Amino acid sequence: MRSWFKHGLVFCLLLSVVSVGAAEVNEIVLRVNDRIATTYDYNNERSERFQAIQQAESLTEERRQELTAVLGETVMKDLFEQLLMLSRADQLKIQVSPSEIEEAVDRTKQRMGIKNQAEFRAALEASGLTEERLRARMEKTLLVQRVIGQEVYSRVTLEEDDLRRYYQAHTDDFQVPQRLSLQEVVVLQSSGLSDDDLALLAEEIRQQLSTGRDINEVVAPYQEEGVSTGVVDLGWVEVGDLNKDLEQAVWGLDTGGVSPAVEARGGLHILVVAERQEARLLDFSEVQEQIGSIEQGRLMQDEMAKYVEELKNNSYIVANPPPEAAGFRASLTSSLPSELDAFRDIEPMLGDPLPLQIPADTSGEEGPEEQPSESSADPPPEGG
Repeated sequence: MRSWFKHGLVFCLLLSVVSVGAAEVNEIVLRVNDRIATTYDYNNERSERFQAIQQAESLTEERRQELTAVLGETVMKDLFEQLLMLSRADQLKIQVSPSEIEEAVDRTKQRMGIKNQAEFRAALEASGLTEERLRARMEKTLLVQRVIGQEVYSRVTLEEDDLRRYYQAHTDDFQVPQRLSLQEVVVLQSSGLSDDDLALLAEEIRQQLSTGRDINEVVAPYQEEGVSTGVVDLGWVEVGDLNKDLEQAVWGLDTGGVSPAVEARGGLHILVVAERQEARLLDFSEVQEQIGSIEQGRLMQDEMAKYVEELKNNSYIVANPPPEAAGFRASLTSSLPSELDAFRDIEPMLGDPLPLQIPADTSGEEGPEEQPSESSADPPPEGG
């Protein structure tokens, strides 16, 4: 044991790379068995994540500061957990072929809508990556996935009785509220008709719709004359989705019901209930797969925590973290890597080594003008 430890220290010293003439020593900050991470690895990872935090538009300034404050510890924790997994992959003799790495890169391109090499290079540049660095990350990710698949997934078993117990304990989560599928037509104020004529025209349309005639047939001639919109399909709406006056006019109607004309944005709105669904509890068979995913995630989280602890207890570990990451050991009790907790705000693609960034389109081309819905786009009433 003493001899092995001595050789281990020599190994660490030999792997501490000093660049001649360089101002900074590339020291080993972490060793797990025969896998190491250096200050170069740490600083690169920290720099990339800091850049991602600063560029994430979805983050509040408070959240940005929170993530930055724990950045060093989070990066160190991730390096530690990664080395644990990669070392285990070495022990299990798990390997990833170049073709598998290439396939993973291609899947990333497809998922992000990258169509050609020029777009790929632009995305890499925006992310601060090179192709070589991306493929190295992909290889590590695939190795970690193989280890988890081989040694952790087998521990997770789900029985239907367990899923049914979850269903019974969370029935509130599977309640579907009452909702209506709606179509509408708007008699336009911009048509130039007087208020009285608008009201008469709206009532004329409403009466025709009340006889059960097809809404498209009824509305077509009025649309051609420019006095109404065409048929607007609002789809499924729930309480609170509509302008308060529109909701009050339509919510008590059955399928096929026609609302009175309601003054709202753009003119007088007439709504038709295409279909009505009452509030109900989803059947177990409808949500069994969803519950299975939830429970599998929970069990995987528990098993991952146990597995990481087992690897820690059976590994040779030497840590020399930078000062700002000195407290990383306290975060090791967390059951998931930071990509799945603290950094979920900036790394939405779980399992990716680092999501590529797609540069903004600077071509100056504008898309087609969007036509807002006359009712659903109305601002909610005060207090709503």
